[in-house]
Amino acid sequence: MRVIKLFLVLLLIGFFLLFVAQNSTLVEVSFFNYRGYTPVFVLVLISLLVGFLIASLYFLPREIRLKRILDNLIEGTKKLNGGFFLKAQQHFQKDSSLEPLLCLSLYEREEANKLLDLKSPFSAHILLKLHLWEQAEERFKRVLETDPENLLSLKGLRDISYLKGEIAKSVEYQERVLKLCEKWEKENQRKAMAELLADLWKTNKEVAIAEKAFELYKTPLTYSARISSLFDQEKEKDAIRLFEKSFEDTFQNAILMLFLREETILTKLMEVIQRKEQQIDKVVLLMIYLRLGLFSKAKSLLDEVPNYYKCLATLFMSHREEDRACAESLEELIHPWKCVCGARYKEYTPLCPNCLKWNKLELKIKEGNIHV
Repeated sequence: MRVIKLFLVLLLIGFFLLFVAQNSTLVEVSFFNYRGYTPVFVLVLISLLVGFLIASLYFLPREIRLKRILDNLIEGTKKLNGGFFLKAQQHFQKDSSLEPLLCLSLYEREEANKLLDLKSPFSAHILLKLHLWEQAEERFKRVLETDPENLLSLKGLRDISYLKGEIAKSVEYQERVLKLCEKWEKENQRKAMAELLADLWKTNKEVAIAEKAFELYKTPLTYSARISSLFDQEKEKDAIRLFEKSFEDTFQNAILMLFLREETILTKLMEVIQRKEQQIDKVVLLMIYLRLGLFSKAKSLLDEVPNYYKCLATLFMSHREEDRACAESLEELIHPWKCVCGARYKEYTPLCPNCLKWNKLELKIKEGNIHV
């Protein structure tokens, strides 16, 4: 490698000497009142030098700033990786372009008040993670005024709208998110949109919305919305066929838990439930039979369910009013839906209020789902 470098330097010197030898003729130079003579090669070299100086003077301030940003970024990330969040913060706050990393340092140090002074959309995202909805919403909206296609702000406002119960508004934001999101997350966003529409159907009962949700993405929630809408249209055969189809996607347990308080629908699905009871979780079956008062069928399952549900069923089937009241209280402690973050819920929700992730809840019907 050294030999190659030496050869290239010597070659460059050789070309320079050849250029000097061939361009040593004197030429007249005029500049304002000055007039003189100089070799051509000197004139060319001076022109190159002046051009280099002009370019350097133009780019030097930018280079100094970029060097300072790079130094702060390198040192800040070193401290961040080492767990020295205050020292990392001191580096990140030296330049506004490093605000997103400054947000992470402030988040780890739980300094929410300082986050309120930042302008970065990422600061609003962190405020949302801290459950400071109003402050986050204000900043997200401010960002959208200057940048209508800011994906982080659109997602944040979608989440806040959903948490506030404004499902229709959340759907509007999600439509914009779907248009702008990257290819890698397109499927997840379609799934979120489908479940938002299924949730919206619960409030407005428009058949087209339930259809669109089911066509967009098949989940237990979109299945349940579509089945319910078919029953509402008195298309019972279609609804039952669709429920039977859900067994192919192994959604039957989740769908039945979503219908647990819909006694009319459960009654209409009972023929399929009994015919396919081997494919249904025993706890789900037990809860359905208890809900419908089919105690003889519930008794046959007592040896196949965890002790908590056995005790619950025994109290429900008791003739004593006090026992049944106790059973109702115990049932309220059951939180069968678990998010990947560990949070448990009594009712299914597309968005986990704890970690703010979409479509991460799964049905976990074990003794560990008791929530006190």
